[in-house]
Amino acid sequence: MRKGISRVLSIAVASSIGFGTVLTCTGIAAAQDTEYDYGMDPNMNYNPIDDIKDRPQGLSNLPYFGSKLTSWGSSDATASSGVVTSALPQYTDPRYPLGKDDLPKVTIDMEPEVLARLERFVGVDGDRIRQINAYSPSMGRTIPLVWVVPEDNTVPGPTVYALGGGDGGQGGQNWVTRTDLEELTSDNNINLIMPMLGSFSFYADWAGESESMGGAQQWETFLMHELPEPLETAIGANGQRSIVGMSMSGGSVLNFATHDPNFYSSVGSFSGCAETNSWLGRRSLAATVYNGNVVPMQIFGEVDSDYSRYNDPLLNAAKLEEQENVYIFSASGTYSDLDFTGEYAPMDSSALKDRLTAGFVIEAMANACTHNLKAATDQMGIDSINYDFRTTGSHSWDHWNEALHRFYPLMMQGFGLDGGPIPIYNPNGISSSETSSELSSDVSLGTVIGSVAGSSAGSSIGNSVREAIPSSSGSSAS
Repeated sequence: MRKGISRVLSIAVASSIGFGTVLTCTGIAAAQDTEYDYGMDPNMNYNPIDDIKDRPQGLSNLPYFGSKLTSWGSSDATASSGVVTSALPQYTDPRYPLGKDDLPKVTIDMEPEVLARLERFVGVDGDRIRQINAYSPSMGRTIPLVWVVPEDNTVPGPTVYALGGGDGGQGGQNWVTRTDLEELTSDNNINLIMPMLGSFSFYADWAGESESMGGAQQWETFLMHELPEPLETAIGANGQRSIVGMSMSGGSVLNFATHDPNFYSSVGSFSGCAETNSWLGRRSLAATVYNGNVVPMQIFGEVDSDYSRYNDPLLNAAKLEEQENVYIFSASGTYSDLDFTGEYAPMDSSALKDRLTAGFVIEAMANACTHNLKAATDQMGIDSINYDFRTTGSHSWDHWNEALHRFYPLMMQGFGLDGGPIPIYNPNGISSSETSSELSSDVSLGTVIGSVAGSSAGSSIGNSVREAIPSSSGSSAS
């Protein structure tokens, strides 16, 4: 293991009891030799997740059919543990019933040794696009961040946290290289932060660990409790923040919103699956984390456990009513003109085949999850969520960039800034006269969740029959 020298800027943050004021103090720690954490070798110019060669067993052991079920990147048999699961919400984290206010904060390093892969994939140049390192106490290791510096950072401004897909944003396709987010934020004096090393993590607090991925995975604790105050103090931000997620992280950002509504002033979810406890949700999980040699139980534990239900935004959809400026996008999976003419449309037959096959399957699954969520929130009478469905469109960056521009006015509204008129969103993907509830089965998952959430809190049984949506076991959310 290589060793390196780093100058560390430590920022301690404490809150005055009763008044909520924040006191900060900074100091430069003495330079010292430190062993590089997982993924922090500065000379590594590829995503460290690529070093993982093993995959979970289980379904793949079945003669003939096992290879078919795993050909798209599926996972183990635990992901198919029954189609009847609990519909009861779980609003309190069973691990931290009193909250996380007493947990320690990160240590910030504003001048780290730059990682070669961030120069290669994100364009870190030490000037407009910089690397920041944050040591996470809960994960016991360093997490690199990409900071796109605003054009004018002399006045404190808001911060947008942009979470990656399955590769954690550490490949050539990410928010900086495939969307206009960099320009939208920088031109409006908004800080853009992209956390790295979250590949196949779902940015969740895991019930278990992964030796292959650096050990402890406590991403929600890192992103919502350890990081924001020290980081935003260090970069001169004003304490306002938004969060966006796509594919794997599209469901994660909604999970965050159910856990602490309005911690972010706006939430943008693009092509995610807001289910983790259902049959469909576990299949989606398995298809993604398979590539990190992980099974769903490592992340959220047993199906129907308190912890699994706590991390299911569909079960806890009632909490989304408290969150302001929510935008949820999903296309259908079927190809559109943009899939052929967009700036990042496939340039060869292999890429086109991938767009029309995997891009269809993954987006179709995300669409099913999103319609389930809308059916639930419709049943609860929640009309504040901005659903934006598309009748066509694959699981791809051209569609997410288009959705980003439609979310942008809501994001700016959350910051108290003018981002232009709010678009007319499409809440059903068919016509303005129909709703997703009307398009769903009378006993759809979402309507059952909505009914259970509105029933007596004393009810001890809440089962729903998951609609039998065929899965090609495969989609690997990117």
